[in-house]
Amino acid sequence: MEQNDKSILIQSNTVFKRHDECLQYPKLCNNGWETMYTNYMTNMLRAVNDYSEINRLCLLITLDLTGSNVKFTVRKLRRDNLRRPSKAIELSSNLKDILPDADPIYLDLVGEVFVYDENGLSEFIEKVTTKKKTYPKLQEYNDRIKLISIIKSLTEDFQVEEYLKICPDPIHYFKNVKLNSSSYHHQESMSYLSKRFDLISIAKLRTFLLINEFNLTATVDALCKDTSHVYLKSKRKSFFQNDYKTTENIEFLKEIAFLDHKDEILNHIETKKTIHKIKIEEAKSSGQLSTCECCYDEELLASEAYFCQAGHKFCASCIKRGIEAYVGIGKIDFKCFANCNEDLNLTMIKNFIDDKLYERILRLKQAQEIKAADIEGLETCAFCDYSVILSSDLKIINCLNPDCKKETCRECREESHFPFKCDQIEKTPEVQIRTMIENKMTDVLIRTCYYCKRKFVKEDGCNKMTCSCGKKMCYICRKPVNDNYSHFYHSHVIEDKCPLYTDENIVHTKAVEAAARLIINKIKVKQPELLRKIDINKILPELQKTNSPHISALDEDKVVALLIGQNVEDVKNLQDMRTLEPKLKKARR
Repeated sequence: MEQNDKSILIQSNTVFKRHDECLQYPKLCNNGWETMYTNYMTNMLRAVNDYSEINRLCLLITLDLTGSNVKFTVRKLRRDNLRRPSKAIELSSNLKDILPDADPIYLDLVGEVFVYDENGLSEFIEKVTTKKKTYPKLQEYNDRIKLISIIKSLTEDFQVEEYLKICPDPIHYFKNVKLNSSSYHHQESMSYLSKRFDLISIAKLRTFLLINEFNLTATVDALCKDTSHVYLKSKRKSFFQNDYKTTENIEFLKEIAFLDHKDEILNHIETKKTIHKIKIEEAKSSGQLSTCECCYDEELLASEAYFCQAGHKFCASCIKRGIEAYVGIGKIDFKCFANCNEDLNLTMIKNFIDDKLYERILRLKQAQEIKAADIEGLETCAFCDYSVILSSDLKIINCLNPDCKKETCRECREESHFPFKCDQIEKTPEVQIRTMIENKMTDVLIRTCYYCKRKFVKEDGCNKMTCSCGKKMCYICRKPVNDNYSHFYHSHVIEDKCPLYTDENIVHTKAVEAAARLIINKIKVKQPELLRKIDINKILPELQKTNSPHISALDEDKVVALLIGQNVEDVKNLQDMRTLEPKLKKARR
C-alpha cells in the first residue's frame, strides 16, 4: 500500500455515529460547508448518484478527510451506514418547493446543516428569497450530472462503439490536434506519462512532451518507438498532485481513453471498414448501389440511403451537415436538399444529429407555433423557451422546464423577487459588484430581437441571426439585416461591414473577458476593497476550441470592441485576466 493510501485510511478512521456529531466538524462554521461543497461538488454527485440514501453532510466531511477520494469515502460510509435524518429530508423537500431552480444536493445539505437550527434556517431563507445570497443552480447540477455520465463512458464504463460516437476519427484527431497546454493540463499529461512509463525518468518524459508540443498521443508514440531509454532500477511512485484519473477535462479523457484502448479501437475501425468494403463489392456486383443527390457519392448502400417524401436519396453525412447549416442561419423548416418542396422528417433527422441540437430544434419549433397562435396572456420564461398562459393577476412566471425551473417577474423580466416590488430590492455591496460584472458579461452574449424583444444566444453558425419571429439581425453589431449577405464580409476585411463567421473563442471568452475587465478596472478606482470577495476565475467562461472550420478574416480587437460597445483603443489596453502559463523547467542533462 502506498503512503498516501495509508494516510487516507488514518483520516477515514473518524466515525460519525450520529448526525449531530457531523455538525461539530470545525470546517462547517461560518458557511464553510458551502465552500466545501463547491470544492467537492462533482465527487459528491458521483457518490449520491450511486448511493442515494447516503448522509450528505457526512459524505461531504469524509471527502474532506480523505482528500476527495470517492472510493475510500463510499466504502467507509457504506460500512458506517449513517442515514439522513427524516426531519432533514422533510426540510430539504420543502426548500425544493421554495427554490425550484436550486441544486437539489445543495438543498439536501441546507436541510442537514439547519435541521436543529431554526434561526439559521430563517436567516438563510430570508437571504436567498431577497437575492442577498446566491446559491448553486439546478442548471449547474444538471450539467454536472451529464459531465459525470460522459466521464464514466470514457473511463470505467468504456465501450468502443459509444466512444466512436463521441470521437468518430480519433487517429487523425489526436495526431493533429493541439489541446490546451495550460500548466494544469501539462501536469495531468505528466501524471499519465509517469504512471504509464514508470521506469523512465521524469526529466526524459518532460523533454519528450515538450519536443512533441504537448501532444500526448505523439509523445506516447515517440516514447514507445525510442530505443535509447536508460531505465530506472525500480518503478517510480507517482508524485504528481494532479492525478489524471480525477480530471474533468473531457478532451483530455477522450485522449486517455484512446491511448488506453488503442488496439481495441483500431481493430474495431478496421473490422468495420473491411465489412463495409465487402458489402460495397457485393452490392456493386448485384447493381444495388445508390447515389447521394447532394455529394454524389456513388457507393451508397441501401441501408445508408435516406429519402425525402418524393424519393430523393441522401447520405447521413449530408443530412447532418445540412441540418446544422439550416439551424445555424435560424431556419427550422427543413426542405429537401434536391430543391423539391418536401420537408425532411424530424424522426429521421433525429438519427443524425446530437441530442442537444435536436432538443433545440424542438424548442424553436414549439416557440414558432406558439408565436403564430397569438394567444392572449401568453408569457415566456426570461431564461429559456418555456411558455405558459397566465391570468393578468399573476405576477410570477414559474418555469417548468426541468433544466431551468427559474421564477421570472413578469414586470421587470428578472428573477423573481417576491414579496418585494421591483424597485425595493436591496443588495449587499459584494452582490452588487458580482451582479454588475455578470450582467455586463451576459449583455455581451445575449441578443434582443429589435422587433419582438425576445432574447436569444448564438450557439453556432454564421453571424446573420434569425429570431423565431422571422426577423434577422447581425450578431456582431446587433443591427437589422436583410435576406442577403451584403452586410457581411468573409475572406477580406471590409470597412463598415461585419465578419460573416467568427471563432466562438472570441465571442464567448475574449469579448466576455474584456467586458468584465472594464467593469473591474472601474471598481478598482472607486471601491477596490469590494473586489476581495470576487473570484473572477469562477465567473469567466472556460476556454473553448473552435467548433467551425469557417472563420472570416477579421480585426480581432475591433470585433471585440464592437461586441462590448467600447472603442478599439480601450480594448487594446486591457490585460489578459487569466494567469499566464509558468515556464517549464529545463530537463537536467
